[in-house]
Amino acid sequence: MATAGALLPRPLPAGELRSSDWLSHGWDVDQTRHNSGESTLGPENVSRLRLRWEFEAASGITGTPSVVGDRVIVGSWDGRVYGLDRDTGRMLWTFDAGMRSYPPDRKLGVFASPAVAGRAVYVASDRLIAIDLEGGKRLWERTIGKPDKTFEYFWAPPLVHSSRLYAGVSAGTETETRARLVCLDTDTGAIRWTFFTVAPDVAGGALIAPPSLDPRTRTLYAATGSPFRIRPGPLRHTCSVIEIEYATGALRWADQVYPHDDRNLDLNCPPMLVRAMRNGRRASLIVVGGKGGIRAWDRESKKRLWHVQITPSRLPDSGEVLPTTGPEFGPTAAAGGLVFFASNNHPDKTCLIAAIEAVTGEIRWLHCLPAFQLGPISVANGVVYLGLVDGKMRAWRARNGDLLWESPQGQPIAGGPAVARGMVFVGTGAGEYLPGNRLLAFALEA
Repeated sequence: MATAGALLPRPLPAGELRSSDWLSHGWDVDQTRHNSGESTLGPENVSRLRLRWEFEAASGITGTPSVVGDRVIVGSWDGRVYGLDRDTGRMLWTFDAGMRSYPPDRKLGVFASPAVAGRAVYVASDRLIAIDLEGGKRLWERTIGKPDKTFEYFWAPPLVHSSRLYAGVSAGTETETRARLVCLDTDTGAIRWTFFTVAPDVAGGALIAPPSLDPRTRTLYAATGSPFRIRPGPLRHTCSVIEIEYATGALRWADQVYPHDDRNLDLNCPPMLVRAMRNGRRASLIVVGGKGGIRAWDRESKKRLWHVQITPSRLPDSGEVLPTTGPEFGPTAAAGGLVFFASNNHPDKTCLIAAIEAVTGEIRWLHCLPAFQLGPISVANGVVYLGLVDGKMRAWRARNGDLLWESPQGQPIAGGPAVARGMVFVGTGAGEYLPGNRLLAFALEA
């Protein structure tokens, strides 16, 4: 059910969105989480950030907020989506998408970031939903598979481009789901095509992160996770980077990193499309983070270029790899020829964050932080941002790693920051897994 506030900001002119907005999880279709349009906040003034307002949701907020015009859109773990006033945090409307139960005891609402295109907000939960940006009314919804029986759920945010919505199916419980990438019509929710990542008898191969897209070559890039059931023979397209023709869903190329993974070494980050200079020439790269480190491919030749691990590559007991048990977790961002990667280090309950040369894989700078991270990195105007479960946001100078700002301690942060229009927005909490239920908005002190 949707309810609208009595007062709304000025309607957004169709097609007129400022470049400093943050419309979706990765900011753009390259999934670099780099807001190249942000010019207000920078290394010279980010230390003056102060909390302007906080909004109390009904549950934790792990997605990156969408910032568009005078609005902020965010979802929470109890299945609600909120439209807020950007300057004050006042709620303008709310939409209740509900929760679904998954065995043995999971209850999931909205985990992933929303995406805004035109006058619609697109949300992924146990189904895909389009909501009116102006007043929070439902436009359409589409269920993929049979989530009450085969447990489909969208951990990954949707990607929207040119009247198409791309979404990667994962699992509410890791037993039966056959993962796939789907393409929907943004106006109607009709399915245009489906690409299954695994064979019918192999569950898994989930898309835990959104795809990226190159409009010039009409190419979609996806990274996949582990198989849920191991069997003899090929387990194609699990733990892989996949290249797909974006209009038809036809497979163009794939490279499998772990052929028979039994340790949960998912490629759990978006494939970032990074451009950098190499030997005087502009290089086009695919950079993917995951639980086995971060890797780069040449986008033209498809050759692997480098692989970097910043925390131990194997656990002492050789057990299953989870977000807080290591070896890597993998929030990523990229800007200015650098890739930014963070990884939890289980033995001492710390997190390492590094800046890596995109072309060579050499580490430019590295810091050890006093708590785990569970949300992605963001970068804007020469500043790198990351929140930790100690409840603090931190910001570093991108080129050399100097610490520029640290917020006061608050609720644990598991969400990704959106840096837009001179403000930083980030959520706290993660449902039953981590306490917290606030959206925090930081701005420069007067």
